[in-house]
Amino acid sequence: MTFKGVVMLAVSLAVLDGCSARSFFENAAVSKAHVTDRTRASEILIGLPAPAQAVPVVVYDFQDQTGQFKNNEKYTEYSSAVTRGGYSILVKALLDTGNGDWFTVAERGALKNLLQERQIVKLTRGEYSGPNNQKLPSLPPMLYGGTMIEGGIISYDSNVQTGGMGAVYLGIGGSVQYHRDLVTVYLRAVSVESGRVLLAVNSSKTIYSVAVDGNFLRYMTVANLLQSEVGFTQNEPVQLAVRQAIETGVYSLLMEGALKHLWEFKDKSAGEKAIAEYLVRRDGNGKAENVPDAENQTSRKKKKKGKNME
Repeated sequence: MTFKGVVMLAVSLAVLDGCSARSFFENAAVSKAHVTDRTRASEILIGLPAPAQAVPVVVYDFQDQTGQFKNNEKYTEYSSAVTRGGYSILVKALLDTGNGDWFTVAERGALKNLLQERQIVKLTRGEYSGPNNQKLPSLPPMLYGGTMIEGGIISYDSNVQTGGMGAVYLGIGGSVQYHRDLVTVYLRAVSVESGRVLLAVNSSKTIYSVAVDGNFLRYMTVANLLQSEVGFTQNEPVQLAVRQAIETGVYSLLMEGALKHLWEFKDKSAGEKAIAEYLVRRDGNGKAENVPDAENQTSRKKKKKGKNME
């Protein structure tokens, strides 16, 4: 092949490759990159009433403590069953709580990198001067937290529930199969000053997968057989389930702390309503006991004041 032929072949392959890539990305089944949607748990976190004072917290790590690999019946797969990005999810959940008003989070996951960068800034400011030969200011102190958030993803149970059904009549039939997995996370709040564990909560989220198959079988003639099959499988993303479990854990940790008066809501009436809603979700009995509303609280205070005056 001549040099000209090689060049023409390369150009043709490049054009074909560009057309195939373009047709792939223009396919309706291929979605574009988008901002991650809010879950129901994240909406609850964001909608919480503001605190009387922001709570300074630190998170060093939030590991996958299951030690479990992906379930695969055909061969050994050494990819973990759940995400190892629990730290990032937890920090995001803390920052979203109360629309960013509840927690002041200090970086600890990349502490080594942070300290190294601060050292570089410190050395640079010590060796060089600013405008008009003025000495550059020293770095301010780093943030520290009064509460440390610990915990991890402690279990991932596969096939907690499985089932299915199917039927065939005159060569036409279909089947449905499903299975559920369960992921559980634990969170605890630890006092930095004393090392005492203030709170410990847990939350779980089911992961649902379903497969639907349909088939058609019919003899068109004695020797000709027509067979057709169709089906699809839908799996709930494990990462999304872990995210919801962590967000629910943060919500439970905050509300349990409010019940124990470790922190307070700025608006007492809105806080009592939020606690009442939490107790309904926690206990599942449709009742929010032992949480008086603002009106009843005010009436009791007036009665008590009247008795004291008597």
